[in-house]
Amino acid sequence: MKAIRIHEYGDAGTLKLEEIPRLSIADDQVLVRVHDAGVNPIDWKIREGFMKQVMPVNFPLTIGQDFAGEVTERGKAAGEFNIGDRVFGFAQGTYAEYAAAPTSTVARIPDSIDYATAAALPTAGSTALQLVRDVAQVRPGITLLIHGAAGGVGSFATQIAKKLGARVIGTASGEDVEYLKSLSVDQVIDYKKERFEEKVKEPDVVIDLVGGDTLAHSYPVLKKGGILVTTVQPVDEQAAKKAGIRALMMIMQRKAADLAELARLVAEGAIKPRLGHTMSLSQAKQAQEMSETGKTRGKVILEVA
Repeated sequence: MKAIRIHEYGDAGTLKLEEIPRLSIADDQVLVRVHDAGVNPIDWKIREGFMKQVMPVNFPLTIGQDFAGEVTERGKAAGEFNIGDRVFGFAQGTYAEYAAAPTSTVARIPDSIDYATAAALPTAGSTALQLVRDVAQVRPGITLLIHGAAGGVGSFATQIAKKLGARVIGTASGEDVEYLKSLSVDQVIDYKKERFEEKVKEPDVVIDLVGGDTLAHSYPVLKKGGILVTTVQPVDEQAAKKAGIRALMMIMQRKAADLAELARLVAEGAIKPRLGHTMSLSQAKQAQEMSETGKTRGKVILEVA
């Protein structure tokens, strides 16, 4: 089978399209013929070696963690899935024709959803769902400021928060301003023209997907007792204490139940992934380079089959 692998840490030039042996699966896994793989920032951060302290790897390593495809084989303990089921979720090494996925990180794709849409959901969608529903505990009447609201995670977080009845303020720039307006965001702040600190008064929650100065300037903006959650870097406990807020860094957990919930939300039209470029498996290098610029409009998808 064909797979995109690296044999060392480095730039996108380390990505190689290779022929490798077909995978064997454990009892609790399904073997999936991958139709589409989602490209995430975590993919190139692993490739560069940025994650080696927390996620050490063995080389050669097949890259990618998001997939949508079809079950071709199932383990002895994977009876909830049938051969031929359309599924999506998380696996190690999804830039490949086949991937072995634990049933705990796989869900069925509703008939109304295509493979590309499903492949855009796992990492970004699960992160957004857990941020908004579990950490922020968004409910009607809450005011939520989302930094990076038009990005991969941000666009899902925005739509989920609106679905849950929140008042949403989003920061973005350029074309993304109009995109956020199309999602009925209550207030859009163009961060290249305006300072959010001067435009926002005591939101209940800040979701930070940007980090750096944006995160640093967010602590004093929140109302007393508010929540600041980031996915980018450790929080400043002193700044949080001074502002009288709770601050934490969230790491997404891979859960089949959340995947099923995301699929349901898409199927009913409550959320819609922002799809960008679709490229072939052999174009993985270019796909990751696009992701690294941070300027892509929408999800980059690798079409494998």
